[in-house]
Amino acid sequence: MRRPGPSRSGHAGRACTRPSLVALLAGLALVLAACGSSSPAATVDGETISRGDLEGELRDIASNDKYLKYIESQVQIRKSGVFDASFTASVLSRQIVYSIVERDLEARKVTVAKADLDAARPALVEQMGGDEIFNAFPTDYQETLIRRSAQVTALSFALLDQGPPDEVARAYYEEHKEDFAQVCVGHILVRSQEEAEAAKARIDAGEDFGAVAKEVSTDTGSKHQGGQLGCFGRDNSLVPEFTTAMFSQPVGEVGAPVQSQFGYHVIKVTSHEVPPYEEVAAQVRNRAAASAQEKLTEWVDGVMDKAKISVNPKYGHFEKRGAQSRVVPPQAPTTAGP
Repeated sequence: MRRPGPSRSGHAGRACTRPSLVALLAGLALVLAACGSSSPAATVDGETISRGDLEGELRDIASNDKYLKYIESQVQIRKSGVFDASFTASVLSRQIVYSIVERDLEARKVTVAKADLDAARPALVEQMGGDEIFNAFPTDYQETLIRRSAQVTALSFALLDQGPPDEVARAYYEEHKEDFAQVCVGHILVRSQEEAEAAKARIDAGEDFGAVAKEVSTDTGSKHQGGQLGCFGRDNSLVPEFTTAMFSQPVGEVGAPVQSQFGYHVIKVTSHEVPPYEEVAAQVRNRAAASAQEKLTEWVDGVMDKAKISVNPKYGHFEKRGAQSRVVPPQAPTTAGP
């Protein structure tokens, strides 16, 4: 009943499709390469990003075989044992932008709050395919990724300029409570509308929903549990027709049959609740910060226009195109796999 394939495959794939710098900030399309020598990888307004900095991040990435397998299940990152130079360029692009973010926060005298650090980890874990993959990175690199994400959140709240982040997040929660609702649901899946209507008629006539599910449902994953699927938020991997129905149906009632690519669903919502703020604080904080996306884009356009950025030719050259600014890799491969 869930969508086939990964529900968030886009995070890993953007690195090879000319990612915007905003996307590099919001997500972490991690990449792989190896390099050497002592000259800087890049300079940003006179401050250097050393090749050691770049090499260190690449080594941390290369050490996580689980992550590499996860990425390679979605995009090709190596050819004949050589990693594409565009991936190295993407890592360097991200380092350049994060250096500007950090400097901007210092200028604004904005510090990263513990709440931002706490909110960053679960979002990163989800983006990277789960705890097992994220925890396979070296501990200090995990902390680097978390800090970077939290810095972007802190900058987003500063750009919103609506008050202290805690107050902004709580206000966002009050205005968007239903976005954080959790619905517990069961269903009976059958092949035709006639079968669905017959199943609903039996339940409306007094038969137990679970008993009918065990008898007629074709969903082998839930029928033996009386059709119960569990509880879901709006951000789930269920087909959209099902999600729309379960969030609009009254609790305790069996709704009209809903068609999806899998057949016809007879749905019963058993609960529909909004968790208290404290239980979803990390999600709220991330979504409140994400509401600054337009301002973040404007910020990127502005800083890229003013910044003086140069890149070591080994890694390519820096192309200024507002929010699409990036390190353009050299034509010929210059990096080799470990």
